[in-house]
Amino acid sequence: MYDDSRFNRRVKEAETALKKAFGGKPADLRQALARAGRRLPIRARKAGAEILAAQDLAGHPKLQQQLDAKKLDRAFDRLMEGIQSVDVKDLRSRRLIGGLASLAFNLLLLAALVIAFARWRGLI
Repeated sequence: MYDDSRFNRRVKEAETALKKAFGGKPADLRQALARAGRRLPIRARKAGAEILAAQDLAGHPKLQQQLDAKKLDRAFDRLMEGIQSVDVKDLRSRRLIGGLASLAFNLLLLAALVIAFARWRGLI
C-alpha cells in the first residue's frame, strides 16, 4: 500500500544523496537528477524517471491509487545504488586528465605550426 509520508521521506533521502554526490543546490528531485545527468548509470536514471512520474501522480488523490509501493521501493533502491556506485573523485580526476591532455595536444600542435611557419619563412 502506498504511504505518502514514506514516499516523501525517500524522495528527500534521494535528494540529499544526489546533492552530496554531485553538489549544487537543487530545489527538488527533478533538478537534482538533471544535475547528475549522464554521470548516473542508466538503471538509476530510469529509476529516477519512474520516481518523478510517481511524484506527479502522488499530487492527485485519485491518481495516487495507481501507485505501487513495492515498485517504488525497488526504484528508490536502484536509484540509491546508482548514486553510491558513482565515484565522484574518479570523475573529477578523469575530467582533469582529459583537460590536461587536450592542453598538451594543443601546445604540441602550436609548436609544430610555429616550426612549420619558421621553415616556410626561412628562419630555420
